[in-house]
Amino acid sequence: MNEERNTTIGQELQQARLDKGLSLDDIQQSTKIQKRYLAAIESGQFDQLPGAFYERAFVRQYAAAVGLDAVAFMKKYENESETPAEPDLSAARVDADNVTRTGMHQPEETVADKTRSMMPKIIIGVVVVAIIAIIWAVVSSFAGSAKEESREQSTVSVTTSQVVEKSATNASKTTASSVKSDAGSSKTAASKSSSEKKSAKADKVDLGNGEVNGAAVNYGSVKVPNKAVKMQLKAVDGSSWMQVSDATGKVIWNGTVENNDTQEVEIPQTATGVVVSIGNALATEVSLNNQKVDLQSQNASVWRLGMSFTR
Repeated sequence: MNEERNTTIGQELQQARLDKGLSLDDIQQSTKIQKRYLAAIESGQFDQLPGAFYERAFVRQYAAAVGLDAVAFMKKYENESETPAEPDLSAARVDADNVTRTGMHQPEETVADKTRSMMPKIIIGVVVVAIIAIIWAVVSSFAGSAKEESREQSTVSVTTSQVVEKSATNASKTTASSVKSDAGSSKTAASKSSSEKKSAKADKVDLGNGEVNGAAVNYGSVKVPNKAVKMQLKAVDGSSWMQVSDATGKVIWNGTVENNDTQEVEIPQTATGVVVSIGNALATEVSLNNQKVDLQSQNASVWRLGMSFTR
């Protein structure tokens, strides 16, 4: 946001607060935003806020707290030519004053570093391919020998009576095979139904209990299946800005979920946990493998959800 617009926004919010007879302490109490950030917004000093992501979230909360239509207020000052910067929350933390602060920039891996880290995987892949090729060659050789032996046996002459006997025998076998096929179909259907039930049970997650700390809730031992899981992010009462990162700080997904829309995010099998930063928790529902997660946001809009996985 440019300086002139920031000043206008701050003045309008300040006037709305004064018209309501509220103090900055009152706004801090209702929004959980630190008082010095509220003062910075009123003075148009948005550079004192943690970042562009929090500018939108804090202004939206402030507008709602003083009785303004937050959605209309944001659209009024929206600058379509300005692309909002994605926040770097790779080392974000929530301090005792209930404010989320971003960490320092982490250097990107060089091409040489990536190549060195991939070498063990490449070597393992080559070894696996070689083993598969050897097994395939042995199986092909065995199958070829079996076919040759069967061909030689089929060339032996048989008498007419033997042909008749074999025909009768084949007819009996065909009938028995048909009966076995029907029984096999029933077993296959039963096996499929059982497999589907086992699959649904295997995909179930156990969230455990969440512990609230400041402006965050943490689920310290979430039992998940030993494979990728899916997280559903739904906006139920207005749009919501969210970011999903893994336990190492790598961003898996970042964006805005519009009102009544659902964003599904796949969490890879290698992830040991996730951190979800939410700009409008009052309008957000989060589920893991379709199991709803209690955010316990206590009417705060800016919120963080942490999860540690056990498999």
